[in-house]
Amino acid sequence: MADMLTDLLIYIGFGIITFVIGWVIGDQVLTGHYTKRFMVLAKECSDSDSVVPLVDELARET
Repeated sequence: MADMLTDLLIYIGFGIITFVIGWVIGDQVLTGHYTKRFMVLAKECSDSDSVVPLVDELARET
């Protein structure tokens, strides 16, 4: 009985650790993507001296 409980706790621990690792990696990937996209969008707004590219991006994302 104690061995089963120990195994269960180990599996739960592995599950939590993999979930957290996936969450952190996903957050980093999405943050990098949207930071890059924001810089491109900011450059477009600067070049056109308008906020129209920002409005277009917001319409595309929703």
